[in-house]
Amino acid sequence: MKFITQLSISALALMLSANIFATETSIMIRAKAVDAKYIGTSVGGVKAVVEDAETGEILDQGWIKGDTGSTKSLITDPIARGQVLTNETTAGFLAKVDISSPRLLRFKLIGPYGYRQSLQEATVTSWVIPGKDILGDGITLNMSGFIVDAWTNVLEGGHVEIFTKASLLCGCPISPNGPWDPRDYEATAILMQDDMKVDEVTLDFTGPVGIFTGKTTLTTPGLYKAIVYLFDKKTGNVGVDRTMFEINEK
Repeated sequence: MKFITQLSISALALMLSANIFATETSIMIRAKAVDAKYIGTSVGGVKAVVEDAETGEILDQGWIKGDTGSTKSLITDPIARGQVLTNETTAGFLAKVDISSPRLLRFKLIGPYGYRQSLQEATVTSWVIPGKDILGDGITLNMSGFIVDAWTNVLEGGHVEIFTKASLLCGCPISPNGPWDPRDYEATAILMQDDMKVDEVTLDFTGPVGIFTGKTTLTTPGLYKAIVYLFDKKTGNVGVDRTMFEINEK
């Protein structure tokens, strides 16, 4: 019994000493949309989790908030290597971890939370040294995809109009003559009934910002599912949304 007590005291002493020597270390975490800007408040924010890569212990968590950054610096006139891309208003989460020795940490992002159908996840690991803050642009994770919001309008005679409003994952607009030209993207609706593909409809850009539309006619009554996607073959970005509609019997 005495031996067990001594072990407990020793373990407690080790824990206390680890806490005494722990140093608060700050890490700026950011999310950036592939081929676009930073992801932040305008699309509902991104959940950030910092955990020990070996034990899974969560050391800090919070929300990436802020603006999308400078279009000029990020897209139209990128600045030179080594220069900071962000400022004090650019979307980010300043994590604070208490560590007493170098630790391999995992940074996990999930978002954008304003568009649940477009949620993406990104993860990276990095060593962090006690007292060596990682600030400025910080640790930036790229997140692929588009925000796609689809709906339909069913008319008499089985005529169906299909619509989608799309943007980059940061909420950056798709419009002619802008950095994100609709001609660069393929918008398509796959129509399903009873888990069988019955039609595929090309959606054309009708604008003014991010709107793609298409039409088809269906003669078989019943419930249908439209799977609408946006695809960029140059970057591999893909976004998908699904919506249901019904064709009534005549």
